[in-house]
Amino acid sequence: MHDTIATYRGLTLDPFQRDAIRAIEAGQSVLVSAPTGTGKTLVADYIIEKTFREGRRVIYTAPIKALSNQKFKEFKRLLGDEHVGILTGDVVIQPEAPILIMTTEIFRNLLHTDRERVADVAYVIFDEIHYIDDPHRGSVWEESLIFMPPAMRFLGLSATIPNVDELADWIESVQGRPVVVVGHTERAVPLKHHLFERNLGVCDRDKLFKRYKRRAKRLGTTDAGRIRAKMDPTTHMDLLAEIVPEYLPILFFTFSRRRCESHASEAAAVHDLLSAGEKAQVQALLAEHAERHPGTGAARLAEIEPLLLRGVAYHHAGMLPLVKDLVEDLFEKRLIRLLYCTETFAVGLNFPCRTVCFDAVTKWDGTTFRALSNREYFQMAGRAGRRGLDEIGYVYTVVDFNFFSPDEFPTMSEADVEPLRSRFTLTYNTVLNLVANYSPEEIRDVLDKNFASYQTRRRTERLQRELEEVEVMLAASPRGKGSRKSRKKQGGTGSMNPAKLKKRRIQLKRLLRELGGTAAFHAEFDAKRSLLEALDYISDEGLTSRGLFASRIYGSELLVTELFFRGVFHDWDADELNALAVSIDYEPRKGEVRPRRVVFDIGTVMRAVNLLRKMEELYLGYTLLEFNPHIAQAAYEWSRGASFSALAEYTDVDEGDLVYAMRRGIDILRQVRSAAREDAALAAKLSECIKRMDRDEVSILL
Repeated sequence: MHDTIATYRGLTLDPFQRDAIRAIEAGQSVLVSAPTGTGKTLVADYIIEKTFREGRRVIYTAPIKALSNQKFKEFKRLLGDEHVGILTGDVVIQPEAPILIMTTEIFRNLLHTDRERVADVAYVIFDEIHYIDDPHRGSVWEESLIFMPPAMRFLGLSATIPNVDELADWIESVQGRPVVVVGHTERAVPLKHHLFERNLGVCDRDKLFKRYKRRAKRLGTTDAGRIRAKMDPTTHMDLLAEIVPEYLPILFFTFSRRRCESHASEAAAVHDLLSAGEKAQVQALLAEHAERHPGTGAARLAEIEPLLLRGVAYHHAGMLPLVKDLVEDLFEKRLIRLLYCTETFAVGLNFPCRTVCFDAVTKWDGTTFRALSNREYFQMAGRAGRRGLDEIGYVYTVVDFNFFSPDEFPTMSEADVEPLRSRFTLTYNTVLNLVANYSPEEIRDVLDKNFASYQTRRRTERLQRELEEVEVMLAASPRGKGSRKSRKKQGGTGSMNPAKLKKRRIQLKRLLRELGGTAAFHAEFDAKRSLLEALDYISDEGLTSRGLFASRIYGSELLVTELFFRGVFHDWDADELNALAVSIDYEPRKGEVRPRRVVFDIGTVMRAVNLLRKMEELYLGYTLLEFNPHIAQAAYEWSRGASFSALAEYTDVDEGDLVYAMRRGIDILRQVRSAAREDAALAAKLSECIKRMDRDEVSILL
């Protein structure tokens, strides 16, 4: 690549894209931080095409399977079916292909247990690398960056993050080679943010907050800061009346599956957004999808058809995947003008629109209702504005004073996007693989390398410097006053009076004590190692047979291992094993009822569950083990050949959740089969399990 490159795939490259490609040509690792919709993925496409043409291998990792699946189809079209493979746990196609698409978890797993398979990979691409801040999965990105082979380079693609240089500095310290940071803050299409309240109409933040303060003063507020008196609600329909049709197409983010569906029905009853010719195109695509997916698929497509024919739809994780695929297809073809969706639609999938709307700025995060972070807000708002089509992307937020609290409102300023924080934690699998592959000294070194330890060290250094300044100031003046010259030199700290300096010294010492350092990770490792030793996973010689097996299981590794060594996978039949697999680590949604009868020997399982919970409480002081047979009966009947529609008799969970659980079950069964690969009879049984589960509506068509 020459410095004079200006275009790629017929597109004129922006300066930040040229900078990233220039660094890639120089064989460097690159971290690109840029707003949504600015063309970051074009850099990834360039790496993949370049590496493939050179006869080398490249891995593309994504945080969600939907994005992995989309990229798999995209690169097959570009490079040919035979050159592209995918590994997502439940889907394995051409795993030896030169271009491999996978979830980040799979890449981390390969680094732990099968490094030879990635030894010749030239580049690994981490799409949405800001997921390093995900509370549940962020550790996966850290481990991937820590354990990457020395010769491998990476491209990290991230939304705008304020501490991208800190992230790059940490990676450099871990990998021992430079990381080129390519930052870009200007959006291809600038965003214009508005609020909407039925009495105020479209307004800005200042006007809305002034109105809130006047009403709050007159009517009083609750402890949460909400106005006490009931007022006429502001709804999504009020906003649509204001902005349709001028601001179509619209993505309307709604943080409830049920509201997605009900809002779409309400909107479609009033708005018909397609021409006769467009309706015919929708009907043709519907017929094509219905023919490919008979049974339940066709029934669900028929249910959403009236909405689609008016250019309205909904999209959430509880839908059958095949219906979601159709909705995405229609949106991409601009045959859906108004789409109600949950935030999963904003992760990676490239579906820009003219306008983004929010029906609320609070969401349920699985534990509590909380305000959207600024990063979450911009992840979604950034979909507004289509490059080459719109001069401005519009963002509207519905404000209902019945639920409004000023403390639960994002600032709507990209300058306030939160910095990335480490979420590093040690899984049992990681502990086992560290013990298997590293000496005690190397393990201590690895534990000191994580991003959390790095951030702690950096903050400790800053606090120590400030503490030293405070001590100097206090020592410089026996009376504690200090000269004007010294106060000026010391800036803010130096301008403090003696009492404030002493108070700040106490604060700094307390903060330093609370930070601790890397000791917490060493303590966590030691506690989990002790637990694994007590369970006979680790001995003085290294990993035992139990430990070796568990080191190849990712997620619920202790429960799966205990059940395996108690003979469950050998003794139970295929249908019982499928029912078991979907119950492992299953988290029921609110309102799901636990069944009175379970189709397998629940006693055997619960003895293992109770043992592990007791041991975790003893050694760690907590337990996170999940085992819930809420959908076991449905999986059992499905395994025995029941139709998907018949499963409604055994569970009322959303169909998308049921499919997701079964695909997770398939993933678990694949892992057990791989971990016990020498046992041909068991492998054959588990293959039969997977075959019975992986059919019809549960299958992923790629």
